[in-house]
Amino acid sequence: MQAINSQKHIFVEKPLALTESQLEEIKIAYENALSKNRAKQIIVGFNRRFSPALKEVKKILVSEQAKSINIRVNAGEIATDHWINDPEIGGGRIIGEACHFIDLAMYIAGAPIKTISAEALDKANGIINSVSISMSFENGSIASISYFSNGNKLVPKEQIEIFCGANIIQIDDFKSMQIIGKSRKKITFKTQDKGHQNEFKLFRDSIINGTEPIIPFEEIYLSSLATFKVLESIRENRKIIL
Repeated sequence: MQAINSQKHIFVEKPLALTESQLEEIKIAYENALSKNRAKQIIVGFNRRFSPALKEVKKILVSEQAKSINIRVNAGEIATDHWINDPEIGGGRIIGEACHFIDLAMYIAGAPIKTISAEALDKANGIINSVSISMSFENGSIASISYFSNGNKLVPKEQIEIFCGANIIQIDDFKSMQIIGKSRKKITFKTQDKGHQNEFKLFRDSIINGTEPIIPFEEIYLSSLATFKVLESIRENRKIIL
């Protein structure tokens, strides 16, 4: 909030806020600065958008196409007293990490989130860290996110599948990918690249060159809001319309 009011460019590691009310305060402050032509960039570390794998995806798919998206995250178990489970520090694993994949699903879909719902695995300690999330988007796309903390670290962490127009794209932990259509193409990356370096480079370049933000604030706000709505959906056992 201080940085917005001081007309500073801002890079925030996810999450942008720990509560929905904080998120709304940021939105109001940003829109107020925008109305006075004093707004700078607010960027959140949603780095997977900027990975080589997603660059390849965007070469193949267009926003208007309806897509079926499946994201499976083998998040791994952490101690109950870990800082991310503290609601005032980490916000919990859904707000603190699953937000990555909600944003990623929206980016792949190429359209705003329309609805979101979720179910959580019951845990004796009451901490929500294994969830199944269902999403729909304005262009007819749908997505399923399985964020599970009760698996085994011997299995790769992130698997993404995209079904669209008789094509299937499979991304294996951001190390390799397959594009299956009329033919089959496999791409292997030199290292696991989730887009961190590219995001920082593009953020820096956009400031130097005075170009548009690398992630529109409206998308950052919407994916952040949808993350809070995951927890609301679990509490109230219903689908949320955004």
